[in-house]
Amino acid sequence: MYAINHAATALLIKKKVPTAPMILLLVSVQLIELFWVLFNYLGWEYYSISGGKVHLDYLPYSHSVFGAVVAALISFAIINWGYKNRKLAAAIAIGVLSHIVIDMIFHEKDIQLSPFSATPVWGLGILDYPWLNFALEFLYGLFCWWYFKGSKALLAVIVIFNITDLPLMLGGGDSLKPFQEYPFILPTIILFQILVTWYFVWRYSRKTKTA
Repeated sequence: MYAINHAATALLIKKKVPTAPMILLLVSVQLIELFWVLFNYLGWEYYSISGGKVHLDYLPYSHSVFGAVVAALISFAIINWGYKNRKLAAAIAIGVLSHIVIDMIFHEKDIQLSPFSATPVWGLGILDYPWLNFALEFLYGLFCWWYFKGSKALLAVIVIFNITDLPLMLGGGDSLKPFQEYPFILPTIILFQILVTWYFVWRYSRKTKTA
């Protein structure tokens, strides 16, 4: 799932826990992806290009079930200690876990149980069907907006960012050569997407009453 719709998941949690700071929720739903970006820069995880597609060959630390659970537990402990608020801490932990659950639906079979076991791996492979991927992500983003009862401006953000993701979803062949020659480009694009979607979702979600 692309950045805008992971960010939209924060709207679902915000609706249930209105007192939760939106910025913390946005960080939580993308925390695993931030680790993926960092680990790709460090060379600890990597992707490849073959068959005209991007394959996330090795991401056992950031995107394993075990890693997600550990990240969620640590997040819970930090927020509970810092805010003395178990409800908020639980909301943040759920945000962290939401990322791996959603990715298990959209990814290829590349999500391991833990960094210590190559099998089993999960992923329904919806990313291999770009138009289906677009439709499901777009509908999910709309659902999050509807459930949150967001503003028209927030709806526009979700629609526009989903449409701008289409070139990445449909890209293949020679268009992927830069990623192969310069592996840092993809994690940089992902990081940029995360930061930009954080800003716009945070900005326009504030204009919506959640309680």
